[in-house]
Amino acid sequence: MDRLNRLQSLMEELGFTSFILTSNANIFYFTGFMGSGYLVVPLNGEYKLYVYPIDYEAAQTYCIQGVEIIKIKATSNIADIISNLPSNLKKKVGFDRLEAEQYLKVKDYVESINLSQDLVWRLRSIKDQEEIEKITKASEITSRCMELASDIIGEGVRESEVKAQILEEMIESGSDKPAFDLIVVSGERSSLPHGGIGDRTMGRGDVVIVDIGASYQGYCADMTRTFYIGSNPPDEVLNIYNLILDTKNLVEENTKSWILASSLDEVARTIITSKGYGEYFVHGLGHGIGIEIHEPPKINPASQEILQENNVITIEPGIYIPKKFGVRIEDTLVVGRDNVVKLTSYSYDLAVY
Repeated sequence: MDRLNRLQSLMEELGFTSFILTSNANIFYFTGFMGSGYLVVPLNGEYKLYVYPIDYEAAQTYCIQGVEIIKIKATSNIADIISNLPSNLKKKVGFDRLEAEQYLKVKDYVESINLSQDLVWRLRSIKDQEEIEKITKASEITSRCMELASDIIGEGVRESEVKAQILEEMIESGSDKPAFDLIVVSGERSSLPHGGIGDRTMGRGDVVIVDIGASYQGYCADMTRTFYIGSNPPDEVLNIYNLILDTKNLVEENTKSWILASSLDEVARTIITSKGYGEYFVHGLGHGIGIEIHEPPKINPASQEILQENNVITIEPGIYIPKKFGVRIEDTLVVGRDNVVKLTSYSYDLAVY
C-alpha cells in the first residue's frame, strides 16, 4: 500500500486523475499478484484490479488487502474498463504501457492519454529492504549454480548438459524459475554475446561463457563467468580475460550513488579501447535488475540516469572476437552511498580441468 500511496503522490505532482497499469511486472510490484490484468489507480478513491476468470482465484490469493479485485469477462478488453470509469478519472490518464491497438480502442473515452512508464520506474528502480533480500537470495542460488557449472564443464560435455543440470539445481534450491534463457556457449560460439541456437560439445582449449540467473519470489539475479578448458590458456585469451577482470574491478571501485551511469560505461570503454579492443565491446556495461532482468538504470553510453542508493545493477564488460572466442564477467550489485555490495559470488579463476 505504501507503494501505491507513493504512486498517487507522483500522480498528483503531474496532474493525473488516474493511472492504468497493464504490465504484469508493474502489477506484481504494486499488488503482489503476478499475472495479467489492469490495475486502476485513481488520484482519489479505491484501487481496483481487473482480472480475467483464469486469474481470479490467484489474484484473490496473492493480491494485497486494500485493492478491490474485479472479475471481468474473458472477452473484455481495456476499452471496456476505461469506458466505465467515472468521468472525473478520465481527464488525464497515465499508462505504464499502451500498445497501438489499445490506444485506438481507448482514445475516444478519455480527455488526455499519457504514456508514463518513467513514473513507475521512479519507484521501482530504488529497491526496498524486502526486495534486496529477495534479490540476495536469488543471487545466492545463482552463485551455487555457477559453482556447479564450473564442476561440470569439461572436454566431451555438451552445452545442453550444463544448462540442464543448472536448471535442476536452481529449482531444487528454491528458485521459481530461471530469470532468463540461460546461456552456455563454448569455442567459437562464445563470441556470440547471447549464444543463439546450438548444442555444441566442448573440447580441450575451448573458452566457455556461462551467463545464468535465478528468480526468487519474483526477483532476479544475473551472473556471468568465463572459463577455459585446460591448464594453459593462450596468451590472447589470458590477456583479454585479465583486461576484462581488471576493467570490471576498476569500475566497481568507482561505483556509488550520484554517479552518472554513462560515465561508468565511459571508464570501461576507454580502458578496453586503449588496449585495441574497443570495436569488440559491443554492448552496454550493465543494467538495473529486479522483477525484470533488464530494468533502469541503463548503464550505457547514451544513459542520462544517475545511480541512486539501493539501485540493484549489473556490471558486465565483455570482448568478443568473431569466429574465435568471447570473454564476459558479470555480477549483481547493490549501489550504496559510497560503494557497491556484491550479491553474486564465485571465483574468477579462468582455467577448469
